[in-house]
Amino acid sequence: MLFREDGDGVIAIPQPSHAWLSGQLLRAWGNDTFAPPSPHEEVCLGAEQHDIGWLSWEAAPTLNPKTGRPHGFQELGAKTHTGIWTEGVRRALAFGRYPALLVSLHADTIYGSFFDFDRASPEDAALVRRFLDEQHRFQRACIEALSAEPRYASVLSPQAVERNRLLVATVDRMSLDIGWGVTEDARIPKVPTSGEDHAELRLRAPGGNPADLTVDPWPFAADRVEVICEGRRLRGRFTDEAAMRQALDAAEPVTILTVLRHL
Repeated sequence: MLFREDGDGVIAIPQPSHAWLSGQLLRAWGNDTFAPPSPHEEVCLGAEQHDIGWLSWEAAPTLNPKTGRPHGFQELGAKTHTGIWTEGVRRALAFGRYPALLVSLHADTIYGSFFDFDRASPEDAALVRRFLDEQHRFQRACIEALSAEPRYASVLSPQAVERNRLLVATVDRMSLDIGWGVTEDARIPKVPTSGEDHAELRLRAPGGNPADLTVDPWPFAADRVEVICEGRRLRGRFTDEAAMRQALDAAEPVTILTVLRHL
């Protein structure tokens, strides 16, 4: 779960809804400077479903006693977090091996970005290393199995797989910033282009409105892109988990519509 603060409290956005927004961004992706994803459907689906492991947790979120709100996705312990990702890769296999491969690769991105091995307890660090070792074995097995199919011959090289990992990481980060609410600007590094170089995207809210953003350089096919996700307006702080869940279930749904425009 992630949270958008505004003048009327907080909007709680489930991880799968944030991932849906990521998929919308990638389905709109591609122009002369930024090549579209390939294989298109598999990569877009991998982006859209990258947080599928959170479905069960989001149905019964846990309370963070320090904040009085549900845990944010960065606030859960390693045991819970690795379990969610393990379940996510397993569920993604129901769609296909290439989407599941991308979900597994995104775990590398997440732990490389958000997990500090130096500051973690030895037990948590060992748990995450075991999890990543399992995912690396899964990734190698997927690539070996898919390499026998002509459709995937050109998209399984280390360079192609890394490009698709970075594409999913790009739209994931864009979706997080959109969900949190860009009021000034946000920067997205290491965005793959049509060549071998990487770019940095800049999201800006020229009028301070997070619903109306510019993107530079422009990575999409159309000159204007609309994306949506949905959250719930959660009011107050809680000391009881059952009360928090009840309030979240009864909370007002909020549709978050964001327009992206060429600078």
